[in-house]
Amino acid sequence: IDHMADSIEELLEEQENAYRNMVTTLTRALEKKDSYTAAHSGRVTRYSLRLGKKIGLDKETLEKLRFGAVTHDLGKIGIEDKVLNKPAPLDDDEYEIMKQHPTFSKTIMKPLVRFREYAEIAGSHHEHWDGSGYPDGLAGEEIPLLARIVAIADAWDAMTGDRVYRKGMPVEKAVSILDDEKDDGQFDPQLIRAFIALVREEYDLEAPAQAEEPET
Repeated sequence: IDHMADSIEELLEEQENAYRNMVTTLTRALEKKDSYTAAHSGRVTRYSLRLGKKIGLDKETLEKLRFGAVTHDLGKIGIEDKVLNKPAPLDDDEYEIMKQHPTFSKTIMKPLVRFREYAEIAGSHHEHWDGSGYPDGLAGEEIPLLARIVAIADAWDAMTGDRVYRKGMPVEKAVSILDDEKDDGQFDPQLIRAFIALVREEYDLEAPAQAEEPET
């Protein structure tokens, strides 16, 4: 019985590894289809891992975060080229089409039972802390931790990364916006503060002066 259990365990591990390799292949195919996604995913992975390390995630969880961040936009492979590669901002209808990509990603990742974090990251990185995100309207800690981390890194790169139709904004401006909006409901309040701190450390930016309390 022990031998059979070990054999089943090995078979399941082989299946999982084979599927992970297939996901990696699909990710590379997406990068060929959309050159922006390749650079974007790399930057999102970098910042996700930095934030993960800052909050003390262990090595195994960081590895799950790494793979999940690399593949977080995999569902874009199911978005038609004229929308995915449009050299201009999307209109309302196109944006609704683009919003399908987390669901596509989650569906692709679903067979990875042992690595459910990948599907969670892929499916929930556009959810908002206050429940106003998509596709499922999750709120607060209903949103998996790793997805909350990738959501911040993804938003940061959307602000600072260059697109065909516009230049990314300066780091100082992006940090200022995140600081102003840190309690507006999009991001986990504790994670966004940790992220702002690490960006300030990386770029040697001073924190804004705190307003003095009025005398009573």
